[in-house]
Amino acid sequence: MKLSDDMRFAHPVLTPETGDFSEGIFSLETEVEEILATGKVSIRYNIELTETSVRELVENGLASVGIFVRCGDTFYSDLRELGWPEGKVEFEKGSLLNRVTIRPVIWLSQPLPEWKPDNVHPEFTLPLQLAAGDILAFDDEQVLSVGQAKLAPMESIFALVASPSQPEGQLSVKLDDEKITIIAGEQTFKMINALRHSLAKAAVLSSVYLPAVMEVLDALRDNPEAHENRRWKQPFAAKCTVANIDYQSSLLENAQTLLEMPLRRLDTIAEARS
Repeated sequence: MKLSDDMRFAHPVLTPETGDFSEGIFSLETEVEEILATGKVSIRYNIELTETSVRELVENGLASVGIFVRCGDTFYSDLRELGWPEGKVEFEKGSLLNRVTIRPVIWLSQPLPEWKPDNVHPEFTLPLQLAAGDILAFDDEQVLSVGQAKLAPMESIFALVASPSQPEGQLSVKLDDEKITIIAGEQTFKMINALRHSLAKAAVLSSVYLPAVMEVLDALRDNPEAHENRRWKQPFAAKCTVANIDYQSSLLENAQTLLEMPLRRLDTIAEARS
């Protein structure tokens, strides 16, 4: 079963959206660990479950906690059961790569003929009769980044080129090449190149790369799946995943986050002049 946030059930399910329970939450804190020498990946987790009726079922072995794990690049798709309340789940080399989604879920391990949960919405008539496998709770989908794409230096996925047709002092960005191409006039190009190899490099990040990154984010806001066949897309998307970047939020804030707050590096210039 593929869960989605807008799914509805005939019985109460603990989710952030439904309001089937008047109180209590179910969430999962995760951390990816990668062993580069072996290629194995593990996900450390900590389960938070504060709804008492569902928690009692889990603690008594009547319900199980797990994660749906999907990876489009490797075609991996599986439901992995988790230990309670924390632990680590491991994946073999090659199972997960690049963008990985996980969806935390709780389901019944055996039939429950007469369940009388606390804090349920009055629309549900108690007791409830549930079957093994019925969903009791699920949380928002999480997106993780696996592999070395996220480690690529930001500047390595950009190319600065000169063009006689580009107005001086004005930049444009081209996304349909293997690198994100920043186009500058010939004199502007020479000036930027000189600054890139000086103490003023931080100023280049702010004046050149910051608006370019905003342009990329704006393009992906309208179509997150665009440019999948370009070499720059995977490392850029991986960096966004690691930084929890939402393409729909502020372009300026997101660009500054991806460039690790370039204005802070202007301190280097100020110190050199003092």
